[in-house]
Amino acid sequence: MKLNVKKFENQLLQRLRDLKISNKKVLLAVSTGVDSMVLLSGMLKLSKVLDVEINVAYIDHQLREQSKEETKFIKEFCFARNIPLYVYRWEKEEHPVQSIEAAAREVRYNFFEKVLKENNIEYLVTAHHGDDQAETFLMKLIRGGNIQQLQAIQSVRIFREDYQIVRPMLIFNKKEIYDYAKQLGIKYYEDETNKSDDYQRNRLRHHIIPVLKAENPEFLKHVLGYTQQLTNNLQTIQEVADVKLNKISKEETLDYDKFVKESPLWQRILLERYLEVKGLEIKETQVQQILAMLNDEKKPQAKIDLNEKFEFYHEYLEMGIRIKNSISFNLEENFELKLNQWHSLEEGKKIGLFKINEIELMPGDEILAVEDNVNWVIRHRQPGDSLKMSFGNQKIKKVFIDKKIPSEQRNKSWLITKNKNEVYWILETKKTDLSLAPQNAKIHYILVFRKKQERG
Repeated sequence: MKLNVKKFENQLLQRLRDLKISNKKVLLAVSTGVDSMVLLSGMLKLSKVLDVEINVAYIDHQLREQSKEETKFIKEFCFARNIPLYVYRWEKEEHPVQSIEAAAREVRYNFFEKVLKENNIEYLVTAHHGDDQAETFLMKLIRGGNIQQLQAIQSVRIFREDYQIVRPMLIFNKKEIYDYAKQLGIKYYEDETNKSDDYQRNRLRHHIIPVLKAENPEFLKHVLGYTQQLTNNLQTIQEVADVKLNKISKEETLDYDKFVKESPLWQRILLERYLEVKGLEIKETQVQQILAMLNDEKKPQAKIDLNEKFEFYHEYLEMGIRIKNSISFNLEENFELKLNQWHSLEEGKKIGLFKINEIELMPGDEILAVEDNVNWVIRHRQPGDSLKMSFGNQKIKKVFIDKKIPSEQRNKSWLITKNKNEVYWILETKKTDLSLAPQNAKIHYILVFRKKQERG
């Protein structure tokens, strides 16, 4: 059946109006392929009705022999019609050996952003069509992953925070685009790589989608409809999830007790939304591992690697994402405390041994009164360590468990010991109850822990 050109243009006009592309200055991404040349030609015909100012961005990727001819063509096309044209030439020397498609995409979008910013343009218009939508949908379905990825190509989305990408051609299929170009004699160039079955997208385009279209000519419309329904539903869920997430958030972490009170379904949704907000995309197996970890009552502390840099952790009432700890602690490290001298610790903290009448205490100082000034050592914990108490020795491990001290903090904790092995104080956690009052006649010295340096 012959394409009705007027109907095609009316549909494009209505779509552009629906997408708020009226009385606007826009940038069209043009490749000289049939899709973008039809979009450019169609919008030129409708520009007066829409009152739209058209600008064109073109990138010479230097990937095909005919790129010189294509560049010459688009320059002449825009010059003849007085259309502002912005061209970027991606030199061959800058091409990566691997992942060239991903690199080309980054080059394109960096260039588009530059043109938008320098020319005060808010809208980038691209020529993605219904077949692109179906191909992308099937590729993501085959690859697997988060259901949000099946939203495929959106008609409108935010681009680099300050701009919008608009895709008015999603309502048309490839055949309609070819027919429109043929009837109006629109010149375009074919990308020879589109014929190769070396790429998954091409295999779907050549062999799978034609079969699906044969089964139901409305296949592309159904894909567009399903993806739009999916987007609407996910946006609704996201709005509710954001409210719930805000209630269980504590700055950079999440409240574990509040999280586990949610149903299993909402736990998954909230976890996935939290990861999305943090900009992390992980595998389904990792999501399942995290949920299993969080619901294991026998393990109040655990962590799971997300990637080379980040991990998801659960430590008692706290959970969230953090950078992996790359600092290693020397458990054998120890320092003897010298009389009337400070020993500096991390974060401006310090510990010192002083004669009781020769140190001016400050608000917030913590002290331990002792009888002598020899063999006092500060070190990290070691296997078998116990804290000396009036009722006997208490295992350091049990102190940490009772106080719900996270594993990361346990390894960093400093112990004050006598003769290296007798533990009298776990800084910031617990100290012996054997200490006498400073005013006792036997007490001549005190250990002082100061969390901040004095201000001079």
